[in-house]
Amino acid sequence: MNHSCRPLLAVALLCMSLLTNSCSNKPQSLAGEAGFVEAYFDAASLNSLLSGAGCTHIRFYNARRLAEDTKGTAIAIAVSGSATGAPIYNGTTLKYRMHDRFTSGTTPMVQLTKAEAQVRIGYVKAAGEKSYAASFKKADIQYFLAAAGCTGVRLVPERTTNGDYTMRMHPASISGSGGMPNPAPPSMLCGEPCPSVCGDIAANYIHL
Repeated sequence: MNHSCRPLLAVALLCMSLLTNSCSNKPQSLAGEAGFVEAYFDAASLNSLLSGAGCTHIRFYNARRLAEDTKGTAIAIAVSGSATGAPIYNGTTLKYRMHDRFTSGTTPMVQLTKAEAQVRIGYVKAAGEKSYAASFKKADIQYFLAAAGCTGVRLVPERTTNGDYTMRMHPASISGSGGMPNPAPPSMLCGEPCPSVCGDIAANYIHL
């Protein structure tokens, strides 16, 4: 090989290496293994879910809006019977709801079919993060929403004493383009997330 060509070849190989690395490196997750940072749901969205016939709980899944969503979010669905019960869903008027953003003191929800919700949950799994669900009682959510200054709830990831990922729910004030947890009433932790306690019917969940 002509010695004068070697520097050019080295530069070309370096450029190719940098280009390959820049294409293969994924955006670094802000959520880490927990799969999401936080999610808010306003009172109107929650009450709409709670009004479903037979609703006893609301189940929340950690998710990503898009594959490159490094902050993550949560998806909610009303549930009947028990914490591990069946979702109240028909694919048309009753759907899964995903927190998308803040707008004028509200949290507009993206309504999703089961398949669409599974895609958002799949983004979490593809990123190598943990996928899990946490259910909260209807009465507990209503208790939060009835508290002074509470206009919604905030969900954050946490671990149980057994090390399982779960969610903690805080009463929250939502205004303008953001939200803040309220100091009272005290927050609540879902002590039996899935996986860990998933009941006998795996089909009741969309992340397993």
